[in-house]
Order: sequence, then C-alpha cells, then structure tokens
Amino acid sequence: MKLGSKIAASTATAALAIGGVTLMAAPAQADLVTLCSGHGGAITLPTDLKVPAGASCFLDGTTIQGKVTVESDANLHILGGQIDGQVTVSSGGYFDASDTSVDGDVVNTGAYGTYLEDGTSVAGLSAAAAEGADNDGFVFVVGSSASSVNATVGELYVTDSRLGGVSAEGVEYVDIFDSVVRGDLSVTNAASGGILVDSEVIGDATYTGGNGPVAIGAGESEGFASSLNYIDGDLSVTGVSGGVYIDNNIVGGDLTASDNSPTAQIGDNNRVRGGIVTQEIALRTFAAEVTAEFEAHEADLEEAVEEQRAETIEEALEAGPAF
Repeated sequence: MKLGSKIAASTATAALAIGGVTLMAAPAQADLVTLCSGHGGAITLPTDLKVPAGASCFLDGTTIQGKVTVESDANLHILGGQIDGQVTVSSGGYFDASDTSVDGDVVNTGAYGTYLEDGTSVAGLSAAAAEGADNDGFVFVVGSSASSVNATVGELYVTDSRLGGVSAEGVEYVDIFDSVVRGDLSVTNAASGGILVDSEVIGDATYTGGNGPVAIGAGESEGFASSLNYIDGDLSVTGVSGGVYIDNNIVGGDLTASDNSPTAQIGDNNRVRGGIVTQEIALRTFAAEVTAEFEAHEADLEEAVEEQRAETIEEALEAGPAF
C-alpha cells in the first residue's frame, strides 16, 4: 500500500498536496494520519505517521511533525530524520533509527525490538510486555542518547551512549558498556544478570535479586575492558544467584555486597570512599565462560538487527515509493 491518508469519519474534507503526497485535511477536531508502506525521502509531513500492521516503511531524511505509531508486526527504519512526537511500537513491531532526533518518548509494548544508533536521541525509552506477545523484545542502543530508560521486559544492551536514569525490573539482562548514566541505575530480578564496564553512573548503582552473572567491572579480563567504572553514589549488589564479580571501580559512596549465592567475588582494584559492607573474598580470574556470555548478548542482538533491518528495507523497496 502506498503512502496515503486515513481520516476519522467526517462530513467534509479538503485535499492538500505536499511534495507529491496527497493528504486529506479533516475537520479541526479530527487528527490527520499519514500511512506509510514503502520508501520515502526528504520531505516534511505535517501529520502523524502510522505504519499499518504487517507493513514496512523505510524513510531517509524525513521530518514528521507529529507522533508515530508502528502497528502490530510492522517495521519502521528511519535514517537522518526528525520526529516531533512520541513513537509507539506495538506488539511484534520493530523500530530502527539512525542519526535521528525524536522529541518524544519511544514506547515499546510487546515489540520485537528497538535499535538506536549513530547519534540518535530520544526523550525517554521504555519497554513493557503486552498480552499475547510472541517475544520479550530488545532495546539496543549504540552511540545514542535517551533522557531516561525504563524496562520491565526483554534485553537491554547499551554501548557508547548517554542515558538519564535507568530502571530495569524483570528483564532478561542489562549490559552497559562505555556509557554514561546521569542518574541512578537500578536492576531488579534480571533473569540473566548483566554487566557494567568502562562506564560512569552519576548516581547510585543497585542490583537486586535475579540470576547472574552480574559483573561490575571486568576484573583482569584482558581485552574486555579498558578502564575503571566510576560510580558517584553507592554500589549495592544483593540477593543475586549465579555469580557476582566486582572489580575495577571507583565508588563515591558505600559498597554493599550481601546475600549473594555464591558469595560475591570482590577484587582488590576497587577504590571506595564510603564504607564496605560485604561478604568479601578474593576475585579469581574472570571466567572465560562469563566473558563469552556477555559477548554473546551483543552478537545475538547484532544478528537480530541485521536480519530485521534487511527485511524491513527489502519489503519497503518492494512496496515501491511512498511518495
């Protein structure tokens, strides 16, 4: 289906042509929505945008002066664009943004995934479950920024990025590499733990419950981390099963590690300004199998993104010009 217009029921309409796209202006009380199935370029749409269920849309240099909805099992890839409103990604949907500014939040509800890269900025980023969704979804952030992150489902992987506070509860894992969190970092009941390396947290870092491994710093694993973590506030890791590794950290507040099973392994390369409340034992060699598990997270997500991006662009090109 070509890019068209969908208007709420009305008694009168008027045609408006913009850059070759024919839009239908509804009465003032109705919202104007542009549908996208196909590929489009550098025009400005003074409307909301919707990618219909099952469709794929590829936009290069497009400005959308409204909100965006990616419906069930639909795909949107936007390159070098601008979105003035919120982006909502429905069950099974996929949102992929490169070098794009989103003034509103990106809200995933049962989505297949969201991938942000190459300087993309969004206001807030959230991922939640949806009834009947076939997958847990992922949020993959590379070289981008978000003012806040809130996840209650799926995989959260961040590298070379700048975030506001991060709250993750009941997710699969939270992996953060070479990034800055300007606020608190809170991870609760992560099924597969997570890692924090080469990063700054301008607040508290708290890991509670769930399974491991959880690695705050990477010990002496050569080639896996190049510098220390800096945590401005307290660092607390409690009630985690499956392994806890804490080393190569500067902690401005207290370091607490308790009720972990097995007991947390804490290295001698931590500098803690506050108190230490911990079941402390010497850090053994950072296990190769643990490193491999974290590396597999990135590899799996890269594969998923490459496959979904290729499918999105191919389907959009086959659908023809959107405008």
